[in-house]
Amino acid sequence: MGGGVSVRGVDPAIREFEALMDQFDKILDRCDSETVEYTKCINAKGCGDVAGLFSRNFRPGKTSKTYSGPCGAKAYELSACFERREDRYALVRTNCGKLNEDYEICMMQNSKNPSECAQSVRKLLECTQNALNYLNSKK
Repeated sequence: MGGGVSVRGVDPAIREFEALMDQFDKILDRCDSETVEYTKCINAKGCGDVAGLFSRNFRPGKTSKTYSGPCGAKAYELSACFERREDRYALVRTNCGKLNEDYEICMMQNSKNPSECAQSVRKLLECTQNALNYLNSKK
């Protein structure tokens, strides 16, 4: 009983694929803490423009520093995180373009069985880590 998902019945290849995708997402930065803080603020203060944050106010490379209202600072932090994530993904496209393309093709060809793309994800993840490590070493 209960609503939890049992891991016992999940194919190990699927678990591996999901773990690789989770790791890739973490490298790019999911903006979890910023999302939680912004959500807490808008829930506590009964305000916020989530749709605006995700659409008209957010443009990669043009994060507005003029978010207003009681949650303006949290909105700015979240928008800035989204911008950093997009910068990281642009780095992936630039430095790991062929591997990224291979991954996307694999996913299209194996949409019903994405675990078939674990090797593609593994290669893309390695390239991404190397590219980000190089970028960080230059700072």
